[in-house]
Amino acid sequence: MRELLLVLNVKAASFLKQVFRLNWQTFFKNLSSVLIFGGFAVAMFFFSRSVTAYLLEQAHIGQFLFHRFLSMLLYVFFITVNLGNMIVCYATLYRSQEVSFLMSMPISHAKIFLIKFVDNFFYSSSTLALMGFSVLLGYGSYFDLPWYYYFFTVFFVFLPFMLIAGVVAVIVLMALIKVASRIGVRWLLAIITTVYLSVTYVYFRITNPVQLVQEVMKHYPNVNEYFGYLDPPLVQYLPNHWVAEFLYWSVNGNYDRAIPYFSLLFLTMLALVVAAGLIARRFYYESWLAASDARAMSGPKRRGFRLRFMEFGTSALFKPQTDVLLKRDFWLFIREPSQWLHLMLLLLLLMVFLVSVGSLELNLTQPSMQAVAFLVVFLFNGFLVASISLRFVFPAVSLESDSFWSVRASPMSLKKLYWHKFIFSFAPLLLVAEILTIASVSMMRDTPELVAAAAVCSAFVALALTSLNLGAGTYFAVFKEKNPIRVASSQGASLTFLVSMVYLGLVVTILVVPLSRYFESLILRGSSQSAWLFGPTAVIAMLSILVFTLSTTIGLKVIKRDY
Repeated sequence: MRELLLVLNVKAASFLKQVFRLNWQTFFKNLSSVLIFGGFAVAMFFFSRSVTAYLLEQAHIGQFLFHRFLSMLLYVFFITVNLGNMIVCYATLYRSQEVSFLMSMPISHAKIFLIKFVDNFFYSSSTLALMGFSVLLGYGSYFDLPWYYYFFTVFFVFLPFMLIAGVVAVIVLMALIKVASRIGVRWLLAIITTVYLSVTYVYFRITNPVQLVQEVMKHYPNVNEYFGYLDPPLVQYLPNHWVAEFLYWSVNGNYDRAIPYFSLLFLTMLALVVAAGLIARRFYYESWLAASDARAMSGPKRRGFRLRFMEFGTSALFKPQTDVLLKRDFWLFIREPSQWLHLMLLLLLLMVFLVSVGSLELNLTQPSMQAVAFLVVFLFNGFLVASISLRFVFPAVSLESDSFWSVRASPMSLKKLYWHKFIFSFAPLLLVAEILTIASVSMMRDTPELVAAAAVCSAFVALALTSLNLGAGTYFAVFKEKNPIRVASSQGASLTFLVSMVYLGLVVTILVVPLSRYFESLILRGSSQSAWLFGPTAVIAMLSILVFTLSTTIGLKVIKRDY
């Protein structure tokens, strides 16, 4: 225990020294962090309160339906935290130089696992925790809940819920690394993809919100009754259902029925933490050795397809300087397992989203509900694109690392280097955004002008998010950090992500009224008036070009500074 406290004390002292460093740059950085994080938290608070009030007072869906929708959102939140922890866990538990150092010290493997897991959990989940706490405050303020309710819910309900997702992720990761040494990464990724897609499809298939709304609305106006018999048996074993049930019964003052769900959450968390500790004591060191051995992670050797046209010494695809940069960045990406494994998991999340949208069968006849469904899907598309931008575009300049001096000493223009990184980041991101948008919108309503307008808006959103993350990543560049996942989880990255969310919020706000009018003309009158889509598309284009101009100007200026 003494060794554990010593390491935690050193890490805490290092963090405090970095945060409270006495210089103007650190002061303004911390001040901007407080303002942006605080502003985002306040915005999420009012958004949560207004949505709760709208659904209960104007839409009259009743508390049961409201909390079932909340349960579905918590399921998405759980999957996001789970995959996020699994991705960052691989970097912090298996690819970190700090772990290699600690392994040479007289510290047990279980304590190293605990130190890095705590570090990983707060590193990867802090922004999501802020969002969740702000939403909880808005939700609770609508029901006039006392202050101690928030304290209890955050530390004994919400935190255990997130810990369950994180602990499950790290247990699964240890098992996957052991399995990968036997069957290879390709088969492993195929199995993971199949399992996550199947589980998500089954969940949204059996909890179809449209069918649930129809069943509950048969009892209108008695929609505030408890319709628990409509819940499929499977969901009663899921943590998101326990949280939703706790909230439902506690806001209605029935604590006798709320406490069992709290007990389920807390005891499940404790059981999983103990299980993770026992598994780590037995298998963490072995899995770390397996992850450290590239041959073990690759599985049985096979003669694979080689991209010879990307090899150095072959004929150039572009001009010599551009060709060298392209091939260098490509092979740096391929030879770092944390990079392409992270990409595979993000692509898995994208497929999970598309499968869930396809399984909902959103055949809505109310214009307002159709507009809300479209905006939710469009916003989630933007959220996924923002996540990919943050993970792969933001660290682009930082990955030049200490060898950036060689680029600066070469005859290559730094302006050209910046545009190279922008173009080869924007192209794949645009492709992902368009595929997501066209597929998801077509599943909801296959109307050509709606799909076209959504595709154009998505293109400008991809442009803005790419330029924002590249410009901010250049401004907050950390050349001493070699781990791209750590760079994408830094304070500057969190600020950039929140600014991206503000931008997406503005985009959605611009679309609210025109989309409602468009669906009214389409559903009620039977004729679509595409003129309602032209105006907001033009406004989104101008906003995106403004973000692109400001971000690129800042990025081109700061990339020339002395690092």
